[in-house]
Amino acid sequence: MIPELTPYTFGSMSLGRNPITPEADIRVARQAMDAGVWFHASRTYENGFTFMVLRMAFDQDRARTPRMILKIRDGSVPLLRFETEDCLHRLGLETIHIAQLVSMVREPGNLVDQLCGPGGPLVDELAALKERGLIQHAVLFMDKNNSDAVVEAAEHPLIDGVTFYFNALQRDCSDHAWNEIRTRNIPVLALRTLGGWRDKRLAEKREALAKAMPDLDPVQLALDLAASYPEIKTTIGGTASRPHLEAYLEAAARSKPLPTERLSLVEDVRGEADPV
Repeated sequence: MIPELTPYTFGSMSLGRNPITPEADIRVARQAMDAGVWFHASRTYENGFTFMVLRMAFDQDRARTPRMILKIRDGSVPLLRFETEDCLHRLGLETIHIAQLVSMVREPGNLVDQLCGPGGPLVDELAALKERGLIQHAVLFMDKNNSDAVVEAAEHPLIDGVTFYFNALQRDCSDHAWNEIRTRNIPVLALRTLGGWRDKRLAEKREALAKAMPDLDPVQLALDLAASYPEIKTTIGGTASRPHLEAYLEAAARSKPLPTERLSLVEDVRGEADPV
């Protein structure tokens, strides 16, 4: 079973853009640490400098080291094992609380296929990493192209949930997968809390939503939307700005499910069916 998460998870992908002067980024990370929220990170962010910032912040106050969701690439057994061990070493951690398995290979025989079928070397390695205590829980990343297979794979006892782009402008899974998630109460870690507001491809939807909700606060809407679905255990939003982080934390503290009419409006603007 997936552990209890904070309504907002601090996404660290913007940290480390100025590696020569990391002090400002460290202060943001420390602010999130002090708030007690979960963190999300990847060894690939900002060419690895995100991890540098996080390690420096963690070393300043190990007592407040956050619980973490870490991206782990699963393209092969050696890569799955190396990334797990390397992330722990570089961040000075003993365990990954939640590994976000990115399903990077889509050819037959990939991790999702193995989880849906009789197993295989990737499944065996994931089981071994859990047995060693290096990974406590694992979720599968999905998009509309593989979401139906991923929700089937989520039934495997090694898998504790799924993660995908979900916000007021995006729901990056098929209608069938979303229906299965809600029917079976599959835990969801929602990615890209405000990503849709910066995506030029979603400008028309963003403008329609702003017009329909003149009092719209995108941050509060994002946290309230996540709170509207019990399956969504957290929403992951990145920032390197202390004021923006404070806005996330304040919105999370007062988040509550959207009224039915507003939730329907979001679904209508997003243009995706909500069959349950």
